Amino acid sequence: MLRVGPFQLEFWHLGLIAIGVVALGWFLYGLTVRVSGTWERVDEDVPYGKVERITFVQFGPFVRGRRMMKGGFQEFSGLMRGRSMALGRIDHGRAMLIGQGFPEKIAEEIDGSLTARLRLTLSQDGKAIFGTFSPQKIEFTHHPPKITSRRFQEASFRRYRLVSRELHETELVEPEAVEKERDKVRRTV
Repeated sequence: MLRVGPFQLEFWHLGLIAIGVVALGWFLYGLTVRVSGTWERVDEDVPYGKVERITFVQFGPFVRGRRMMKGGFQEFSGLMRGRSMALGRIDHGRAMLIGQGFPEKIAEEIDGSLTARLRLTLSQDGKAIFGTFSPQKIEFTHHPPKITSRRFQEASFRRYRLVSRELHETELVEPEAVEKERDKVRRTV
């Protein structure tokens, strides 16, 4: 038992105070590391002429993101730990999923569920994030339409560069801008 002024503290009170101080420190540190903005994928696996952009917003260590696609969107959410993020991706939009090759009944089941995981790290200069992407392999039968298996695959490398601190909620990019960017020498970040 510890007496501080008019308060009488038990040892478990001190443990709760310590946990609160650590949680407050984690939250405040999350305010100093910025990932908010629009990020464009620049790794070697991006098909020529295709632009893949994600917008992230952040409140302390809590991160949310979105990638707009034809017929739907992909939603990202997760936590920062230092300069690293652990994110889950949820796909929304039956039309988008049907466009990816899923039958309508299967698309209904997948819509709104976790389909991938990302572990990304912010570079020292804050202009790139890189890490791993683990998609979920979804196997199904056509007659009757039924999901038979869902499992995460091996992680592949992903790299994104900061396009803007502004949020751009679109996949549509001017073709001239894509060509101008592709004409530049590709640098590794």
